[in-house]
Amino acid sequence: MRFVIAIVLFVAAFLSIGVGVAQRTIWEGPDHITSAVDVEGDVPFVVIDGAALNAHPGAQLIEIDGTAGDPVFMAYGRSDDVRAWVTGSRAAEITFDEEAGELVAGDLAVRDGEEEPSDEPTDAPATPTPSATETPAASEDAAATEEEIAPEDDPASPVGSDLWIQEFEGDGSLVRKVNVPEGVSVLIASDGGAPAPDSISVTWPLDNSTPWSGPLIVSGIGALLLGLIALIWALVHARRRHGPRRKTPKTPKMPKPPKPAQLKPAPKRSAITTGDDPTSRGRRRAFAALPALLVGALALSACTSPAIDAPAPSPSATGAPVEEIEPPVVTKQQFTRIVTRVADVVAQADAAGDAALAATRLSGPALELRTANYTARAADSAIAAVPAFPDGEVRLILPQQQRDWPRAVFAAIDDSDGAEYGLMFVQESPRAQYQVQYLVRLTQSVPEVAPIELGATRYPVDTKFLAFPPAQLSAEYGDVLITGTASQFAEHFDLTDDFLNEKLGAGYKDTRKAGQTNVIFEYASVESTAPAIALAAIDTGAIVVAEVRESETVKPAETGAAINPKGAVKALSQKQSTTKGLTALYAVQILFYVPPATAADQKVRVLGFSDGLVAASEVP
Repeated sequence: MRFVIAIVLFVAAFLSIGVGVAQRTIWEGPDHITSAVDVEGDVPFVVIDGAALNAHPGAQLIEIDGTAGDPVFMAYGRSDDVRAWVTGSRAAEITFDEEAGELVAGDLAVRDGEEEPSDEPTDAPATPTPSATETPAASEDAAATEEEIAPEDDPASPVGSDLWIQEFEGDGSLVRKVNVPEGVSVLIASDGGAPAPDSISVTWPLDNSTPWSGPLIVSGIGALLLGLIALIWALVHARRRHGPRRKTPKTPKMPKPPKPAQLKPAPKRSAITTGDDPTSRGRRRAFAALPALLVGALALSACTSPAIDAPAPSPSATGAPVEEIEPPVVTKQQFTRIVTRVADVVAQADAAGDAALAATRLSGPALELRTANYTARAADSAIAAVPAFPDGEVRLILPQQQRDWPRAVFAAIDDSDGAEYGLMFVQESPRAQYQVQYLVRLTQSVPEVAPIELGATRYPVDTKFLAFPPAQLSAEYGDVLITGTASQFAEHFDLTDDFLNEKLGAGYKDTRKAGQTNVIFEYASVESTAPAIALAAIDTGAIVVAEVRESETVKPAETGAAINPKGAVKALSQKQSTTKGLTALYAVQILFYVPPATAADQKVRVLGFSDGLVAASEVP
């Protein structure tokens, strides 16, 4: 019996170890699945749909093969952004055919509201035009260098677009591993003009793990050890039973049987002794067979596929449909790269005094202020330069929740001098780059805003949800700067700790008038054409950027007297002396906080500002 137990254990061990090893070798499935597709039509752009990239779980390994020596470009971004960028151009789309289980290529379907693809070359991204208040010289310089500020690459080239979350470049071929979620698509191109690479494959990992292989091998080794022990036990027991025997003693003689009359009936004895109880023998057999049955059951269970729990039915939605929140226009990684690009371009423009180069990354009031400073410094290098673009940590990013254009992003950035700046970035169209329209130095802390992953709603400038519509702030605060507390709008603003009002307000103007009695000062508000931008804060208030413009006219107090301008006024007016007088135009970029209409304290606060001379001329 002991030999039988050993044999059963050996068989179970070999089966268990064999199955465990087989699961890791001959029965092991593939560790990846690849689907390749060839794109026809010589289109300049190929879009891999986000749903196709997520046809199988796991990261995606994208292999692109093009013509040797030709550039290969790949980028991924939000599916809506990718489609918006290629709209109007010929493009192919790669989708996943669920029935065939493979990638298929076809023409990019045109959605409602999108332009039909055209073979004509696309227009270059719109270049900011000089504002109406720019000096003639600045306008002429911008017009003369219009061709120079165009992108170096083909206008249709996607390289360097601010829309991409990440981008890659190669030569002839490109292999990149990405892990894009739903709602993100991949764009493949060459240089935007040449046909895109036509051989594309996507590889996904497969889970070919064998969780039962290890336990089977370990249990097989255990059964093997038990079999060896049982074998040794059987051998020892057999040797004891068949060992040397002693000499057999003589059998005693049987006594003579008594006479029949004297015989008595013998007592009845049990036919089977207690040691030979059949029940106990059956128990020993069951006990001996139990290990073999357990090991066999374990081996068989390893060969069966694991049970798959059926998904529980989800309750049907019976409530009212929830309005979908639009996604934020940028991610943190994407926007950090945008800030770096803008800082590099502005630093180069500042060093060269190149307004055309600055116009590729600045627009509106921020560009106008720098353009005027470049012009003044070109005439007189002693004039102070505008503060450099902040080059420190990006402390706050508040993107607009938006799918369409234009888009806006507010950011708070530290500078190496210890100051903190607030910037409003705007992107006018899909193929345009983000440009800084407002750049102010913060004087107060920014109220709490939503995280970058959520973004913020952009209020219309005439909204009724705020204490005061953003469109009115420029005119109302401009009046306060000139007339002070006598203004009818003074009660709308919190003038406590308002550094802008202290620097340029009515008190400053009165002091300036009193200090120079030989000239006459006149101040007036000038309407600004720069649009206000308002992004919601956590308390449903808003941070608003707007521009205030005011003119300062200086005339001689006596007839025949002359005024000799200095500094930037002299450089921009190009006048050494005048008897008529001079008018200087100042622009002030302001960051406001406007409380919600339901707030107890409805006073508007100034959070930061930047000011400077943007034009000067002789009085007619």
